Amino acid sequence: MDIFEAAHHGDAAAVRAALGAGFDVTAVDAQGWSLLHRAAMGAENDPVRAATVLGALLDAGAPVEHPGGDGRTALYLAAEFSRSPEAVELLIARGADPDVTDGHGNHVTVNAWVPEVAALLAAAAGTGLWAGAEAGVERERAPERRLSRAQWRAAEKRIGAVLDGLDAAGFVALAAAGTTQSDGFDACSEAAGDRAGDRAGDRAGERSGERAVDPDGLVGFCFYTRQDAVRAKRTGHLPLAFWGAPDGNTRAMERAGERVVGAFREAGFRVHWNGTGESRPSVDLTG
Repeated sequence: MDIFEAAHHGDAAAVRAALGAGFDVTAVDAQGWSLLHRAAMGAENDPVRAATVLGALLDAGAPVEHPGGDGRTALYLAAEFSRSPEAVELLIARGADPDVTDGHGNHVTVNAWVPEVAALLAAAAGTGLWAGAEAGVERERAPERRLSRAQWRAAEKRIGAVLDGLDAAGFVALAAAGTTQSDGFDACSEAAGDRAGDRAGDRAGERSGERAVDPDGLVGFCFYTRQDAVRAKRTGHLPLAFWGAPDGNTRAMERAGERVVGAFREAGFRVHWNGTGESRPSVDLTG
């Protein structure tokens, strides 16, 4: 096991041994992740062991604010992957900025895995809010309830039908798109690129009577990740991610959000959303 794998698996002894032998604590792996990033991702398996490794790396001089290729810091990843606050608390105590966004503009509180971590980050950042919801309002009217397998399968089928409708209306709409928000955005971008290639082929075939497709027909993205699905099974609430074409500006985001939320509400879902592009709609699956 190399040092990056050791950091990811919370093996503090192996990490300290490699650093003691002269390994560069600022090195990055082939994907551009630092040791601190990999340790933060390991919080998904064991937040306490991850916090121990993070502390050892910071003691050795690891830069706490080093961004990954998509702009996520170690704190961002710890919040996104951890089901308890230990790793996040340690990073904040060691100087990590809690008021950060990734390369796509998603705030760390939006992508925090559990409400306890999101609330901790919101308090540290001085926002008093998380996931774009009005303080205390969404939680009060959206009680959590674990879904059975049968309930999730039924909900998944209904959600899939809404996504199919959005896809037909000009969105790239994906279910279980990767593990993180960045994964989902990348998957949508790839699908949009493939669709653009198909449109080019359609335009080339117009002379032979084939269907022409508007090359500028992309409305935006809508997706949820595997991590979001896990959260939905545990709480009965599915967070959605969306983006508005062509450039994600404020009005484009609001329009895309309105269409996404409208589609789910038309399908009979209760959806909690504050109407801004910075917040994620939450689909209530408990009804």
